Amino acid sequence: MNKFLMLILIALLLNACGKDNDKVEKEYPKTVTFDYNGTSATYGVIKKDYLVDASGIALKNPITKLWLDRNLGAQRAATYMNDSLAFGDLFQWGRLADGHQNRKSLTKEELSNNIIPGHDKFIIQPLGHGDWLANPDNSLWNGTENINCSCPQGWRVPTKDELLLEINSWNALNLDAAYASPLKWVSTGNRDNHGTERYSTYWAFMWTSTALDNRRAYSLAIIATDTAEIIESQRISGYAIRCVKDY
Repeated sequence: MNKFLMLILIALLLNACGKDNDKVEKEYPKTVTFDYNGTSATYGVIKKDYLVDASGIALKNPITKLWLDRNLGAQRAATYMNDSLAFGDLFQWGRLADGHQNRKSLTKEELSNNIIPGHDKFIIQPLGHGDWLANPDNSLWNGTENINCSCPQGWRVPTKDELLLEINSWNALNLDAAYASPLKWVSTGNRDNHGTERYSTYWAFMWTSTALDNRRAYSLAIIATDTAEIIESQRISGYAIRCVKDY
């Protein structure tokens, strides 16, 4: 083989190797418009790569997720850590956006026998039943049907592991680090089993879709400068939701 043909062959091989290593960027929507509790809403979409898994182990290949740029019900993406316009609504676990999630919704001290209560009141149970349903249903916000999920079509409430992915990507476990994330997590506060709104200026509580068998579900709690961790919470509590989608 002469020198000229050899150079051509080398060039072709190098070009083929380069093509194999090229990463093809998948297209994804930069905004999503959907019906939220009877009103049209448009939110931004954020793509985020994760280099550490839910157990804190470094990944050879990143996991990529798409997130909405704000909590459900928020008027805008956050502009500062305690941005009240970015707090969003407070849902009881597994419940549809039927008006109960509004922070100032009225309360009703009567457990529901149906996964759609048929009213817009925040169900309370001061004696500590733990769930707004008389008979707990672990399938809500889960499975292919995604029952009672108020996220846009094709989106869902994140799992416990997905929120672990997120907190493992922060440089510290506190609200400052949470807000420094591209997702700009903010203080949200919560509503307790009496329906009282609490801690909205310095704590954040986010639901996961992962249920437990004791009228509880996993949630993310961010306690100001102290900690951020996955905890077990009573489903009757009112927490915020940030929707996610596989990339």
